[in-house]
Amino acid sequence: MELKNKLEILLVTYNRKEYLQKTFNQILSNTSPIKDFDITILDNASTDGTSELIEEYCKKMPNLRHIRHKINIGGDANICRAFELGVASGKEYVWVLCDDDKFDFSNWDMVENEIAKGTDIVCVANYCFPEKKYFNDKAYQIFQLTFVPAGIYKTSLINDTVLTNMYNSTYTLFQQSCITIEAINKNKHIAVLKNAIVDSGLHYEDACRDVAYTRATDKNNVLKRREYISWILGYSNILYLLKNIDFEKDCMDIAIPNVEIFGSWPAFYMQIKKLYFNYNNFEYFFEIFKLLSNPKKLKLLFYSLSPIIIYKDSKRNLMCMLFSKLKIRIYSSKWFELIFSLTNKGDYKILRILGFSMKFNRINTPGKGRGV
Repeated sequence: MELKNKLEILLVTYNRKEYLQKTFNQILSNTSPIKDFDITILDNASTDGTSELIEEYCKKMPNLRHIRHKINIGGDANICRAFELGVASGKEYVWVLCDDDKFDFSNWDMVENEIAKGTDIVCVANYCFPEKKYFNDKAYQIFQLTFVPAGIYKTSLINDTVLTNMYNSTYTLFQQSCITIEAINKNKHIAVLKNAIVDSGLHYEDACRDVAYTRATDKNNVLKRREYISWILGYSNILYLLKNIDFEKDCMDIAIPNVEIFGSWPAFYMQIKKLYFNYNNFEYFFEIFKLLSNPKKLKLLFYSLSPIIIYKDSKRNLMCMLFSKLKIRIYSSKWFELIFSLTNKGDYKILRILGFSMKFNRINTPGKGRGV
C-alpha cells in the first residue's frame, strides 16, 4: 500500500498568511514527497487573508481540503480536532503540522521505513536531544514530542480515553502529549529519526512574535488557570498521566535546564518564584514543586524564601516573616512546627521546611558555646 493511503496529514492555522505561504512552498513544492498526500487545513476563523490563501491552493490542488471554523475554538482545541479527524480518516497514521515550521524532506525514506515496520510513533524532530545516544531515552522523547509536528502517530493509539484526555487538557498546552504518554505507559515503540524532517520555526524567525495558543482570546475573560498557565506548569500537569512517579521527575529534570525552556536551574527557580510564589498562585507553585526531585525541591524553596528568611532568635518572628510574605494568616504556633522547625539531634541540628529535612553539623565556637 502506498504511504499516502496510510498517512493522514492535517495542518492547523490561524492568522498566519505570511508564514502559511512559506509552509505551502515547502510541503507542496514539486520536490516534496507529501505534495500529493491528502492534506486537510483547519483554519481557526482567520481574518487576515489566510482563508483566502488556502482557497487559492485548494482550487489548484484537489488533494487539499479547507475546513474553516465559524468561530475560533482556540489553538489547542484546533490541535485536538486535527487528531480527531485523523482518526476519523480511517488511515493507519496521522501527522499534524503547524503553519510556521521548517521542513527538510531529504531523508523522507526514513519515515517510510519506520511506517513499513509498524513503528507506533515516528519522531521526526530531534533538536531537544543533546546527543544521538539519548534517542531511546523516554524522558527526552516525551520532551521532544511536546512539539506538535514532531510526531507521526499510529491512530490506534488515540482511543476514547486518550482523545477525551486531550480535550480535557487543552489548558496545559500539551494535549498532544497524551498520545505519547499513552504509548510509553503501554511500552509502545518510539523511533527518533537521526536526520530530522521538521524543525521549529521559532529557531529561524522572529522569536518576539505572538505564538501563544491563546491568540484571539480575550485574556481578561479566561479561567484563572488559563490566565496563569506557563510552559512548565502545563508540562508538570500533563506528566501526571505517567504511571511511574519517578519517571515524572526525570522528565522535569531534563526539560527545565534545556536551552529551549529555562536554560539553567537558577533561571527556573527565579521564574517560578516570580510567577507562583504568592497568595493567588500558590497551588500552582506546589503542582510544579511536587514533581521535582528532593534536592531541587529544597533549592526552589530556598530561592523562593531567600529574601525573607533571616536568622532570628525567635522562631515565631521568623515564621511571621515567612507567612506575611505569603499573605497567610497564622493562628497557632503549633501549626508553625508542622511547616517549619529547627531541632537538635545528637551532634546535628535538623531544619525542616514543608516536610523536607536538612541536617547540619553542630560545631564548637570558642567562647560562644555550640552553634549551627
